[in-house]
Amino acid sequence: MSLTSELADPASVLSRWCARVFTGTPAVAAHVEAAVQDVRPVRPVHKQVPRRHWAELGGAFGQRIADLVQPAPPYYSLLGLVTAQWATGAWAHRQAAEYRTHRGLPAEFRARALGVRPAATTWLDLGEQLGGAVAGPVPGAAEVWAELFGRARAYQERHAPPGTLGTPGVEAGLARTNWVLSACEDVYRSGAIDPRLARAVDGGGMSVDALRGLATADQVTELAELAKRLHDRGALWELRRLGGNPPEGEQLGIAGPTIVPGWADGDVLLGAVDPARGIGDGTATLLDVKTVVGLRDPGNVGRWLWQLLLYAWLDVGDLYRIRDVGLLLARHGTVVTWSVDQLAEDLLGSPDVIEFRRDELRELVGGILASAGLAFPES
Repeated sequence: MSLTSELADPASVLSRWCARVFTGTPAVAAHVEAAVQDVRPVRPVHKQVPRRHWAELGGAFGQRIADLVQPAPPYYSLLGLVTAQWATGAWAHRQAAEYRTHRGLPAEFRARALGVRPAATTWLDLGEQLGGAVAGPVPGAAEVWAELFGRARAYQERHAPPGTLGTPGVEAGLARTNWVLSACEDVYRSGAIDPRLARAVDGGGMSVDALRGLATADQVTELAELAKRLHDRGALWELRRLGGNPPEGEQLGIAGPTIVPGWADGDVLLGAVDPARGIGDGTATLLDVKTVVGLRDPGNVGRWLWQLLLYAWLDVGDLYRIRDVGLLLARHGTVVTWSVDQLAEDLLGSPDVIEFRRDELRELVGGILASAGLAFPES
């Protein structure tokens, strides 16, 4: 189980707690819908698309935003390769250590790079619970995967470094790789391998081109259009502002912040990356990336809002300096944000009970984590 799956289950203890205490949810959800009511969203090329299309586009574009924010390893994509037995843990750690965020780490941390994650002004060490190093040679698939990851790093660095978008052709190229990375992440999260990915790897003739050819032309077009929408609607500049307006090519924050190891990961954190280096002001904005077309379901939007607030409340050690939270509505090119206290007040209907409900929530989640053998990270 994870925070996301707990909130998706209306019968879970956590979901029922949120429904009971967050009485202002419908009004805040209506605010989100109103923010894009005059915007025509980016839609699929064809009216009828397979159900899996939405998840595939969401995962691939989530990876694109992660890369826009920080040149960090696609942690769970690499772990997916280990899960599928296409690579060893040691190989995955070596790949992670090649990303710009991890290259300067001491050798002992590079050797287990997947378990070492950047926080606001320090590093979060997850130990070997994620992707332990396994000795021995890697079967043939690893060479192709190494080429894919190596080419992706170089291409990103040259044509679309952090804080920037590429030309339509560049974004199309990134879309093909991000589709594959998202499919690999799904292996880790679900334990199931997409048959198309399995055939490309195990069916003979595996190559980087075959992997990057798994995304359909329509999906590539749509993903490139989503990137263009960020530019055309000004969302890119808003992301840069929230990230402290660093020089072009420098990271805007943290991709995939680990709020509770093994249970809750955010999408992107903007700002709060060591203000001593001139980046950010010491506080940060946590954004979740959403690629849905419609926002009329208050139950669906409400769960997003609960999750955002819970992320902030569950950062018990203030590792990420989260002071604001928000949604990047990708198909609308719109960013909607709140201060953590304002969102809490709006959802609860009163500022007087915020601390009580926050402490109650932490106690409730602490019990859920303990039953799963997990715990809040230390401050």
